[in-house]
Order: sequence, then C-alpha cells, then structure tokens
Amino acid sequence: MYFVEWLMRRTLTASKEDITGFEGDMKQFEKATEKYGKQYRGMQERQISDAPSDARSIYSMNDTYMDVRTFFDEWRGGVILGLFPLLYGLVFFPLFILPEITGVLLTGVVPEVGRDASVSDYIGIIGLWCVWLILVAAFVYLFWIFRMECLVQRHIVVRFNRKTRKITINRPNFAGGNQVYDWDDVVASVDPDDQVVTKKRKREILMLFFFKQRTGAEYHDVVFLGAPLRSDHELYALWEYIRRYMEEGPASLPKPRCIPSFPWPWRSLLAPWRFLENKWAQAPWSPKMIALVVVVSPLMLVHATAHWCSLLLCWPVYWPRKLRRESTSPGPV
Repeated sequence: MYFVEWLMRRTLTASKEDITGFEGDMKQFEKATEKYGKQYRGMQERQISDAPSDARSIYSMNDTYMDVRTFFDEWRGGVILGLFPLLYGLVFFPLFILPEITGVLLTGVVPEVGRDASVSDYIGIIGLWCVWLILVAAFVYLFWIFRMECLVQRHIVVRFNRKTRKITINRPNFAGGNQVYDWDDVVASVDPDDQVVTKKRKREILMLFFFKQRTGAEYHDVVFLGAPLRSDHELYALWEYIRRYMEEGPASLPKPRCIPSFPWPWRSLLAPWRFLENKWAQAPWSPKMIALVVVVSPLMLVHATAHWCSLLLCWPVYWPRKLRRESTSPGPV
C-alpha cells in the first residue's frame, strides 16, 4: 500500500550521487516547481467548481478539522499474497512440526513407531530446523516489504485544520513521516482557470504539492488525496469541497457521508471492485462486463481477503498529543 509513497519519498530526497545520469531531468523538475509555485499562488481563494463533493473520501469533519483519506487504500493485500508461502511456513513449522521433532532430539525415540532414532532421523530433524531458520532469515530480509502494508498504521490521513490553517499529513516514517504545512502554501493538481464540466469517466488522482520554495522545507512533498476519482469533474469537486471547508467553513458545504476508519470486512470487498468500477459504468449489465466480473470474481475474493487481513494486521492512526490538542472541537458536524 505504501510503496508509491515510499518510492516518491526516496525520489524527492535523493542525493546527487543517487541521481547520477538524471541531472537534466531533475533540473527540469526544479524549474517546473518554481513555475507552478508562482503561477498557482492564491489558488485557495478561487472557486473552481459549482458542485463541491466529498467524493467518498472524508473520514470525519467538524468545525475545527476535516480528515481526508488518501488514494492507495485499495492497493493493499499484494504483499500478503506474495509472501503467503513464507508466512505460512513461519507459522506452520513451529506449531506442528518443530515441537514434535525436537522431542525426538531430547528423548532419542521416534514416538510414532516407538523405535530409537537413527542417524537419518537426526539429519532430517536438523534439516527441517535449517529450513525454518532459512524462512526466518528470509522474512527478516524482506521485512521492509512486509511493512509496506502490515504492522504499520492502517491508513495515511490528511487533516485540514481550519483553526490553525494547517495541513497535517499523518504517515509512517519510511513514507515521509508526519508533516505539517501551511494551507496557503499548497498547490493542487487542478487549474484554477479551467472550469471543468466534463463527467467522462476515467481514473483520476487529486495530488497536493508542497514545493520547498514555498514551504521553506528541505525537500518537496506530495500527497495523493481522495478515493479513486471517476472523472475530472469529481476531482475538481473534491478540491472545491476542501477549499470551501478551509475558506468558508462546513456550513457552506453539503454534509459528508463519512467513511468508517474501522476495517469492516465488507469495505474490503469493495476494494477490488474499484478497479472495475469505471469499466462497469461504461457498459453496465452488458454480457461482456457480466462475463468479466464472473471470470475475475475468484481473484476479487482473494484480493478482498488479503486486503482485510492487511487491515487487521495494522493499528489505527495515532495523532501526536500536540495535534490532538490543536484539533479539540465541541463535536462533529
């Protein structure tokens, strides 16, 4: 799940030695950041949509803050599936094999047949122990991949605080860590001069950029915001929802249908459906689409199961005490 954020962080913080051969590309990127940093200054005050929408992306909202989900929540479960043989061996061996064969080492007797253990028995026992130790070593070596979606915080959450006019990104350290930026410094992946009206379905991502020229930070930063958006229209509507919340307050917006942060299993069933949602909407209940859903439904079920297991192996998002105090509010809207 966090692979894209981890990769983006590594790219944005790369040293000169790491980008050898890509110096020209990096110079172009730096010029672009300067251009956009100046061109879109003040975009927070400019309306870009007449129909703000929460776009199925809000965890909670009150008079003080609004918590918004990030894009790649559905992109989890692959690590568990890929490492399943390794994880299965790590659990199966110490539960069902190693206790019994270790008893043979201690007693010198094979319990199933009641005979004395032979040299070949001892060699086999040592071999099985070696197999398990190799599995442990492989898991330790691959643990950084496992942490991409397990034994880590459950979600990346972006908090927009109206009281402090700050944006807080809550994420694991390897993916960039907790960062706090001024609302006035954000640059969104929308064009304030382009009033988007098309509702043509395509997969979109709302990206928020924090260029170091504006934030004063050592590195650039970026966060991918919202659920998988279905069109430019929905992308602009989500940004307008966030913009009006920060500039005008929740009273100027339709009440959001907040998504739960608890890992309910039926929400994991929706995760694989997100990858087919746009195609289904283009030709709903057509024989071709029905056949496609039937064919891939076993894979969707496997993905949903791995997705849910990934969520269960994570813990809820924790906000530092200072941020909790800043976010104190009378109650939800």
